[in-house]
Amino acid sequence: MTNIAAAVALMAAQIGAPLPAEAPAVVVPVTSAKLVPAKKPVVTAASSYVSGTGYVSGSGFVHCSSGWMSGSINLNGNLTVNGADGVRGTVPVNGWVHLSGSCQNGGGFANGSASLNGWGTLYGRDGRRAGSVRLDGTVFVNQHVSGQHVFINQYANLSGWFTPEN
Repeated sequence: MTNIAAAVALMAAQIGAPLPAEAPAVVVPVTSAKLVPAKKPVVTAASSYVSGTGYVSGSGFVHCSSGWMSGSINLNGNLTVNGADGVRGTVPVNGWVHLSGSCQNGGGFANGSASLNGWGTLYGRDGRRAGSVRLDGTVFVNQHVSGQHVFINQYANLSGWFTPEN
């Protein structure tokens, strides 16, 4: 029997037509299904409030005159942020504090509120960029000043908003 006759017999078997007695056996190929492993869903962090903690520091000069001192100091630091779903990163922040207070013999206690802000990138557990975060907040500084030079190293806890990448 030729290939043409075998093909005709195969088509006849597929549509249910009767085959002659001398027809060859028809083998219908069966397609095999392959198992494909399910992909793990990509977990992305959702928008959320976050907080950043760490130390901010700066140095500068204050002026003491007539029992009163004042001065402005620039503060900088890198705050650690741990967000939902394991995202984390370090965010640089900066701002200014205006110190004022009473002084005697060139020294005394000065205090003021520092407005700090910054933004940075947070990364997922896999090390890939997860999104960005903006931190803002106010830190109260109470500092002893001896002479005109002051050094500030202040703990800060700022809050902010995490925005995931799409």
